[in-house]
Amino acid sequence: LLNKTMYSAARTNLTSDDVRIGNRKLGEGAFRVCLEGTFIGGNRNGQEAACKRFKPQYRAMAMEFFESDFQIADKAIQVATSWNEFCPAGKEIMINKGAIHSSNSGIQYLVEPVIRYYRKYTSNNGWIGDTSDWQVRY
Repeated sequence: LLNKTMYSAARTNLTSDDVRIGNRKLGEGAFRVCLEGTFIGGNRNGQEAACKRFKPQYRAMAMEFFESDFQIADKAIQVATSWNEFCPAGKEIMINKGAIHSSNSGIQYLVEPVIRYYRKYTSNNGWIGDTSDWQVRY
């Protein structure tokens, strides 16, 4: 194992603070719908975004759920950052951590960079590449 320079395992929206939310569904779970989007401005300008919103019957608790998502992502980033410091080259773990955006109609979305071509493991995680290469979605 190689000792590498410490860096964060967080995969964030960088300096992009606006998004255009589309109508095409990227996925759907029991509580949320994920729509395609495009980052506007900043480092991710023009890149694809995943825009997750709660279904109408769950929106009243959206901020509570989003806060829980952020706490889980922060802990996962902490653990992954420690792993990445000593893991073999090419086996680093990156954790998506989005930000909250509100649509013009006031619906809140958790917006994060899209991960394409991943194999789903559970509703919140998956991997890219063979089964030993993980990239976690939260």
